[in-house]
Amino acid sequence: MKKLVIGAFALVSLVVLVSGAVGRTTTSASAGAIDPNTLQPVPPNATCRNAGKQVICDTFVVEDLVNEPISDFDLPCGTIYETSHYRGDGTRWYVDRLVVRRHVAASLDGTWSLSPTGAAPTVEISGHWSIWTVWTTPGDDSTAVDTSSSGNDFKVSAPGFGVILHDTGLIDADGTHHGVTAEFPFTPEVKAAICAALTS
Repeated sequence: MKKLVIGAFALVSLVVLVSGAVGRTTTSASAGAIDPNTLQPVPPNATCRNAGKQVICDTFVVEDLVNEPISDFDLPCGTIYETSHYRGDGTRWYVDRLVVRRHVAASLDGTWSLSPTGAAPTVEISGHWSIWTVWTTPGDDSTAVDTSSSGNDFKVSAPGFGVILHDTGLIDADGTHHGVTAEFPFTPEVKAAICAALTS
């Protein structure tokens, strides 16, 4: 699955980029090492090992954006261009070489600008997420379900404006938020505040 919005919204809604094969996979030379390419689906950037009746893989995904236009949501003041660094570190569990469960801890740091060159003024974006996923049909990505997420923290801020948006708390599989949360997609009030910071 692709991220809902390049960069930031991806992690708010679905931190599932690690379900795709990004970059090349590697194997460990240690005893019990498993070739990731023999697993379904193939884990990204993985080191895998036998663990009794299952295979456990450590994975990671890194994505860097430079002045990338975000077209998945509109602001009244124009197109947002994102420059950011995303990293997701995951652990996957496979039974009979089919994935059954995954945990991902991810972080995002960057800026938004109305300029295609990333010129100021900008707002800062940051996020940290921890998400558990299960496959109701082992190995079939179309059946992957996020069962819970915790430690969620997504923030938009700007000098002179302080924190414009702060989303924290636990998100259940049905989308229910627990704790302090913000409304997604952005409310008109949040959009107006972001525009004010980006046009000051």
